[in-house]
Amino acid sequence: MKQLPVIIVLLGLLLCLVPSCEVENCPPNALAFAHFTLKDGNGKNLSFAVPVSVIGLMDNGGTLVCDTLINQESGASSFSLPLSYADKTRFVLVYSAESTDTITVEHRNIPYFMNIDCGTMMFYEVTRVSTTRHAIDSIVLTNPNIDNNEKENFKIYYPPVAAE
Repeated sequence: MKQLPVIIVLLGLLLCLVPSCEVENCPPNALAFAHFTLKDGNGKNLSFAVPVSVIGLMDNGGTLVCDTLINQESGASSFSLPLSYADKTRFVLVYSAESTDTITVEHRNIPYFMNIDCGTMMFYEVTRVSTTRHAIDSIVLTNPNIDNNEKENFKIYYPPVAAE
């Protein structure tokens, strides 16, 4: 009977040393990408016949930061690109040394906190999109909410001549 308190204390200490199990409910894809689909003038799917590069541009306090996001991709009919944490993201589509288009996406950043294990994810709400019209005919915002679910956000239309 005198050993019962000692046994209870030892069991209590043993239970304190055993870590509890936590189930992480983090999504497998914690990054949000803007999804672009290429269309011809008739609304049919289109793919790049020539290699195309995409360069991301960000204004970092007066300094322009450039990063190649897609390098010489051909045959793609869609692509996904990350947005910056600033309120505006620019992408330059480089078709050749002489031919480029710039897409400007203005957005509102929405921090999303799921739980302490997963950290914070950044979602976006697109408020405006514009483009130069060198090769691109137009761009249409199909879904302004950019989150970690893969869905089309933009349709880029090219005239039938540019698709050949």
